Amino acid sequence: MALFRRKPRLSIVVIVYRMPDQAEKTLLSLSPEYQHGVREREYEVIVVENHSDRLLGRERAMRYAGNVRYFHRQETQRTPVHAINFGAAQARGSHVAIMIDGARMLSPGVVRLALDAFRLESEAAVSAPGYHIGHKLQQVAVNEGYDEEAEAELLRSIEWPQDGYRLFDIAVLSGSCQGGFFQSNYESNFIAMSVRKWKALGGVDSRYNDFGGGNANLDLYKRLLEYPDTPFYMLFGEGSFHQFHGGVTTGTRKAERDVIYKQLDDQDRALRGDDRAPPSVRPILFGSPHPSVYRFIRHSLDKVQPQ
Repeated sequence: MALFRRKPRLSIVVIVYRMPDQAEKTLLSLSPEYQHGVREREYEVIVVENHSDRLLGRERAMRYAGNVRYFHRQETQRTPVHAINFGAAQARGSHVAIMIDGARMLSPGVVRLALDAFRLESEAAVSAPGYHIGHKLQQVAVNEGYDEEAEAELLRSIEWPQDGYRLFDIAVLSGSCQGGFFQSNYESNFIAMSVRKWKALGGVDSRYNDFGGGNANLDLYKRLLEYPDTPFYMLFGEGSFHQFHGGVTTGTRKAERDVIYKQLDDQDRALRGDDRAPPSVRPILFGSPHPSVYRFIRHSLDKVQPQ
């Protein structure tokens, strides 16, 4: 209990639903034993789990660190947005990071670099690019037989979690981050800001009440990056890595996914109209990339449009 007498600087909100094994790996990747250069008291992890028939549970959630708080919620809608806003309301830190999908592991420098960025610019937006584990986007690979066992074999091949940066060796940039590092992407699964700015934004838009929150995460990312006086720090040498778990947009077969995409797109258009381009903000590249990231830097350079 002594740990919680001193307020952390950063509160990381992780949303979990029907992904116990993947969420446990995510929480291991958030532990101070895995994250480089940070102490347990500098940040906290707030796990919010919506009830399902496949629970992570308190014991597994708190297995790897003493700075984790766990909340189990009953949710009547098929969306994580209410859990996100609930989790952020529990934050004890001056800054909050949102991880809408609890099935995304982080690379080992994310927490330290986020804290460093906020020391430089307290009102900055900070994010890490997104990746899919595997050699193709998971929404493509699932149609070719990719599943949890295939992913487990990939993780064994790099002896994860011994060196978290080797995740880059078995991953591809997610669809929303195909533009690379020299322009803002469509979203991130690690979106961090001051609590003051979170409140000014009104949190996640609770009207996104369909499958998986629809485009709520893209909407939050865009509103944050385009908020006045908000420098944007991209942790370009780090990443969040999506684990296969039968998710709404990455774990379903194409025919079913197309129907879901249409439904989510209709809701997003009703809420945001046609103003759905990626944020018109250039990032400040922050950090020092591991050699495993170099191929993604080359990819990002290829994506830069001549002026």
